[in-house]
Amino acid sequence: MERRKVTFKLYPDVREAERLTAWVRLHCELYNAALEERIDAYRKHGISLSYFDQQNTLPEIKAVRAEFVELGSHALQQTLRKLDLAFQAFFRRVKAGQAPGFPRFKSHRRFTGFCYPDPAGWKVMQLGGRGATLRIGSGKRALSLRARGKHRFGEGVKPNDLTITRRNGQWFASITLRVSAEACARQRTGDDHRGVDFGVTDWATFDNGETIANPRFVQNELPKLAQLQRERACKKKGSARYKRLSVQISTLHERIANLRRDFLHKETTRMAMTCAVIATEELRTQNMTRSARGTKDAPGRRVKQKAGLNREILSAGLSMAHQMLSYKVIDTGSTLHLSNTRQLKPSQRCAACWGIVPKTLAQRTHVCSCGHTAPRDRNAASVVLIDALTPGTGVAARRKPLPRKRGKSKSVTRETPATTPSGA
Repeated sequence: MERRKVTFKLYPDVREAERLTAWVRLHCELYNAALEERIDAYRKHGISLSYFDQQNTLPEIKAVRAEFVELGSHALQQTLRKLDLAFQAFFRRVKAGQAPGFPRFKSHRRFTGFCYPDPAGWKVMQLGGRGATLRIGSGKRALSLRARGKHRFGEGVKPNDLTITRRNGQWFASITLRVSAEACARQRTGDDHRGVDFGVTDWATFDNGETIANPRFVQNELPKLAQLQRERACKKKGSARYKRLSVQISTLHERIANLRRDFLHKETTRMAMTCAVIATEELRTQNMTRSARGTKDAPGRRVKQKAGLNREILSAGLSMAHQMLSYKVIDTGSTLHLSNTRQLKPSQRCAACWGIVPKTLAQRTHVCSCGHTAPRDRNAASVVLIDALTPGTGVAARRKPLPRKRGKSKSVTRETPATTPSGA
């Protein structure tokens, strides 16, 4: 069984919205109370409370606070589990020597929502077309919400969990579905073998020379965003105008995110539907967008320029594109080949002679001593495609690191196997 997520937009009336807001406040109160309990237990008695210790106190809480009863035991447990995951991440970062990031208390305005971790306590009914009804709870106190949304998997799906979120005054329900492989499958319309190099100048460049322009959603809305932020900076924090401008800024950010997500879904679906093999390189966006500020003793150079480049990289959504391709190729029976960037060096390697040709980032044309000349991104796309179609590549074929030499070598790769690449 595969897992797929579908999101419904909810349309509660005034009373239903007030009730949902009250539920979010209660979940936020439980989260903050559990966090305070953990802090006090360790500070006063040196005891580290676990998730199970706090979960066992829920019956006592519901006996004293009757308003927690209608939230459901499983939803309350999931809120406590959310706090436990935050502490696990905190201890993991401490052990790794990273910035700890201790769990913080949350305001109910910044508490996004709550989750039902299993199908108990709620039900969604599709009414035909894109209309649906989400029913939460049972009996006279059940909450029935009008919803809009649809999935493509038919009637044989099984719901797994439900997450209710609030964004800019609007409510959404994200449902994880357990779907059979047959229901997920899509008929592929082509059998192309394509190498693709993702970037900022062009969002994608293929080995055959085809390109996809970068829509630059953030850059297009940047003047309007800067104007709103300047206006808000002149207002008193907490005033009515300050809050109104904050809502406008949040709405603009959400619009940018929706445009980016829609663009990525369409382009990655087209790739998965038309290609039997998609080859690209691993991208570590977190490393690529690291700040150039440096330290007080060793300050960085060209910090503003690097900040602008980081903004464009994040705006392109390259990491999100890889995530989408990783599950869409499974649905279409294609193969996603991810080459190891540090060992293969697609931007520096020649697709004709396989030699290394060092280039700066400003050099956009690949010129090799063997006579091969091509646009830099197209050459890199050809290199990763050759790496994907070369027999014997992959982690299973070779576990030793590549030798440092100019000759043709095989990179350690990671693949999403759905079909076997031709020539492999």
